[in-house]
Amino acid sequence: MSSIKHIIQKIKEGKLKKLIGELLWMYAYVRKYWFLIGVYILLGASGSVLSLGTSVVSRDLVDAVTGVNSAEIVQVAVVYVGVGVSQIFINAVKTRLSLRVRLKVTNEIRSDIYEQVLQTNWESLSKYRSGDLLYRVNGDASMVANTILTFLPNVVTTLISFGGAFVIVVKNDPIMAVIAMAGAPVSFLTSRYSMKKMRDFQRDNQEVASDRTVFDQETFQNLQFIKAFGMVDRVMEKFYKIQKETVDVALLQNKFQQWTTIVTSLVGQAVGYACYGFAAYRLWRGDISYGTMTMFVSMAGSLRGSFSGIISLMPTVIRAGISAERIMEVTSLPRDSMEQKEEAEEAKRRSKEEGVFVRMENVDFAYEEDNWIYQNADISANPGEIVALIGPSGQGKTTTLNLLLGLYHPQKGRVYLGNPGRTAMEASSATRCLFSYIPQSNTLFTGTIADNMRMVKPEATDEEIRQALEAACAWEFVEKLEEGMNTQVRERGTRFSEGQKQRLSIARALLADAPVMILDEATSALDVATERRVLRRIIKKEPHRTILVAAHRPSVFAMCNRVYKIQDHGITQVDEQGIQEFLDAF
Repeated sequence: MSSIKHIIQKIKEGKLKKLIGELLWMYAYVRKYWFLIGVYILLGASGSVLSLGTSVVSRDLVDAVTGVNSAEIVQVAVVYVGVGVSQIFINAVKTRLSLRVRLKVTNEIRSDIYEQVLQTNWESLSKYRSGDLLYRVNGDASMVANTILTFLPNVVTTLISFGGAFVIVVKNDPIMAVIAMAGAPVSFLTSRYSMKKMRDFQRDNQEVASDRTVFDQETFQNLQFIKAFGMVDRVMEKFYKIQKETVDVALLQNKFQQWTTIVTSLVGQAVGYACYGFAAYRLWRGDISYGTMTMFVSMAGSLRGSFSGIISLMPTVIRAGISAERIMEVTSLPRDSMEQKEEAEEAKRRSKEEGVFVRMENVDFAYEEDNWIYQNADISANPGEIVALIGPSGQGKTTTLNLLLGLYHPQKGRVYLGNPGRTAMEASSATRCLFSYIPQSNTLFTGTIADNMRMVKPEATDEEIRQALEAACAWEFVEKLEEGMNTQVRERGTRFSEGQKQRLSIARALLADAPVMILDEATSALDVATERRVLRRIIKKEPHRTILVAAHRPSVFAMCNRVYKIQDHGITQVDEQGIQEFLDAF
């Protein structure tokens, strides 16, 4: 009755439903590789059967040696050797197949999670740290994959070992079977008590591991900053603190596991002695042979070990369940909407002749409730225009650009775009194909300059890349490099100056050939003359292109059709006097 109440309570708490959901999620991957996993289970089962056979053959061999059935000694010896050799080959095939299935399942889960994370709504995903996401994709995915591979096969092989040993012992001596199973209730109660504790420990372990991944990633990404400010000692202090937390959690879990292990081991030891004593007593009375005694002791150990193995599988399920829960938490986030993909692609095709306009009308936006970035905001940018956004740092310039890109969505009002005179589309992930975006931090990836350029246009020829580099005033330094556009960029473009990285980023945006270009302080590292040359070439390359620039320098404003100031929770269009007032103030 208490067990039924316990299950009912779990259902009320939603925990059983959650566990079933996690298992069903993992089953979706098992189903894809059912054949390989089935073969793996069969190999494991055959290994268990051979192991049981070894115990039985050992009895016959001992009896043959001790004279009980000496006539069969050769035959028994051959069978004994055959069983042992068969186990060697089966284990070799099983290990090979295990690796193959593990790699397939792990890669499948990782690629699936990776793709889902990339397609997740940015606004929802931005609440997670990149290091935490990295650990979920790698650490948690590996845990789930290993469990998928090992759990079902281990359940089957353990049940075969347990069932086979139990049948053999019961058939030969039911009392021995009862003695061998005497420790089962203790093992069951200990496991039931430890399950909740193990779940808590595993969650703590994964959170610490995630924090460690985040810390390592941020440290190496910002190593130059750390060195520049002499922060190495402080960073090492935090490193040691995280290490200590890792050790403390591991030791606390180990302490708990050791106590439960001691209890179950002492009970197992007592049961083992009882089995051995009972077998010795039967032998002393002449009821059994030396071979039968050997088999009884072996089978009794197999019974205890198999039952403990069944119980010990539960922590594995718990660990995998927590990992699955952490993965499902991310993969269940809202996805980017691609409903208007075809309309956006059609608008891009028309843009060569018509261009694309961008609008914000009566927009309210806040990251947190009632903490408004701005309200009733209006912005307009038409084909062939350069529109600037100005304002103090942190007032909403980059936020506005993210709204136009559909990365964020307003609480009120509209953000829309399209070809002039045609049906407009709401800004979303589907409309991002209409934009080329150059962020404040010029993002360059490991690989060559050409590799970075082709990220936005894989089929681009060397000549097209060169034209884009020339338009961005980047070819003048690229052609002087020893390997030209095939020169390695290095991580985050560390071999180039900030101005060179900006020009490479602009060239990549030009190669994408989108009708709307966004420059978020993207020319701040260029001198005034180069900045003007770059902007003029951008306009000349595509006269219908719409350009939005977030900037502070007056050299940009002189080339703009309109300038909007973002300040004091609002957006207003300003004239030359307003621009000058802004420059004087900031």
